[in-house]
Amino acid sequence: MRTMSLLVLLLALLGSSTLWAQSPGDLRQRLSGLGLDGSSNAALFATGLTRDQGISYRDQARATDEIRIAIQLTPDPANRNHPGDIFVVVFVGDTPHMVTPQGLQPWAGSIDTLQPLQSNVMLTETMNLDVFSGTVGSAGTFPFYVAYRDRTTGDFSYSATATRLQLTTEKAPTESFACNSYGNQTVNIGYRNATGVFTHAPFNASDFSLLTNGEETNDARFAYNWIRKPGEKVNIFAPADGVLIRLRHKAENLPDFPSDDFDLIFLVACDPDAPQKQTMFRFNHITDPRPDIKAAYAFGALGAPEFNPFNEHEERQLPTQNIRVKAGDYLGSTSGTPTAHNFDFQISIDDATVCPFSVLEEPHRSTLLALMGPQGNSPSGPPVAGYPCQGYGARP
Repeated sequence: MRTMSLLVLLLALLGSSTLWAQSPGDLRQRLSGLGLDGSSNAALFATGLTRDQGISYRDQARATDEIRIAIQLTPDPANRNHPGDIFVVVFVGDTPHMVTPQGLQPWAGSIDTLQPLQSNVMLTETMNLDVFSGTVGSAGTFPFYVAYRDRTTGDFSYSATATRLQLTTEKAPTESFACNSYGNQTVNIGYRNATGVFTHAPFNASDFSLLTNGEETNDARFAYNWIRKPGEKVNIFAPADGVLIRLRHKAENLPDFPSDDFDLIFLVACDPDAPQKQTMFRFNHITDPRPDIKAAYAFGALGAPEFNPFNEHEERQLPTQNIRVKAGDYLGSTSGTPTAHNFDFQISIDDATVCPFSVLEEPHRSTLLALMGPQGNSPSGPPVAGYPCQGYGARP
C-alpha cells in the first residue's frame, strides 16, 4: 500500500500549483517536500530548463531548441551530510518514467522498483544536477517530480507538486544570413521579415497598471509601461529571436539624469536585398540587465550618452559581443525611471515604429492591448477598454 500510495499522490498533484519563486533570471519554482506519510518537511526542489548556458532558467522552450534540464535540490537539514539516492520521475503522456543513467525507463509505481538518477551521493545543502542535454524534438507538456532517499535514516522526500516543462511548436528561425546593422556591424540573423516572429510577451501583464502611447506621454516612438508597484523590479523578456546590436548606458548625472540604466536594442529581421528594411525591438531604462548583457558594455561607469553637455557617444554603444537571444529569454529586470516608475518599449518593422503590442502573437496581443489607456490615467490606471494603440510610424 505504501508503495502505490506514492504514485497515487503524484497523479493527484499533477494539477497543483508551485510555490516560491526564485530570484530574477532563475525562473524555476522552489517546491516544498513531502514524506511518504504526507507530512511536509523542509526540503526544497526546483526543476527547469535553460537554453542560454545557465544564465536563466524557465519552464518553456521550443521543441527544436537546444536545452539543458537541470534540478536544484535542497535536502531537509536532518538529511544533510548523509549518503542518499536521488530520483527523477517524468510523465510522458499519462505514463510515469524514471530518469536513470541509462535513459528513460517506464515505472509501475512501486518504490522498490524506482531506480535513482544518482545513487549513494552525499546529500549537501544545495545540489545541482543535470537531467538532460540536447534537443527533444517533440512538443508537449512534461510533468517532473524529484525525490531523494536518505540512506542513513531511511527518510524519503519528494516534491509536493509537479514542475510542468512545456515544449512548443512556436516559430523558430530556419536559416542564418549576414546583415549590416548599427555601427557597420555584420551580424547573422534568422528572419527576413517580421511575419509571425513576435511570439512572446515582453513582460508579465500582471506587473503593470497601465500602458500608454508615446505620443501622449513623451516620445511617439515608444509605448510606456507603468509598473503596478512603484519601486519594485519587473522582469523583461525577448518578444522574438534577436541579436544585441546596440547598448546605451545612461549613467547617473545629477540633476539632468537621476538614474543609472541601459537601453537594449536587438535586431530581429532584415532583408539582405533591401538593407533599409530592418525589424528591431528595444527596451529603455532597464536598471538591471542580465549579467552577460551588462558585461557587453565596454566602458564601465562612463555614459553613452553623457549629459551636460550632451554627447551621444555612439562609439561606446557597440556591444563587445552580439549576444543572441530567443523569444521568451530573460533579458533582465527594471524598476523603471526613478520618478515615473515606467520604462519604454519599442518594436520597429522595416525601419518604422509600430504599436508594439499589435504585432505580438495571441494571447499576448489581446492581454497587453487590454492594458492600454490615456496618459492622464497614469500611473495607477485604470486602463480603458478599446483604447487605441496609435501614433507610431516614425523611424526608430
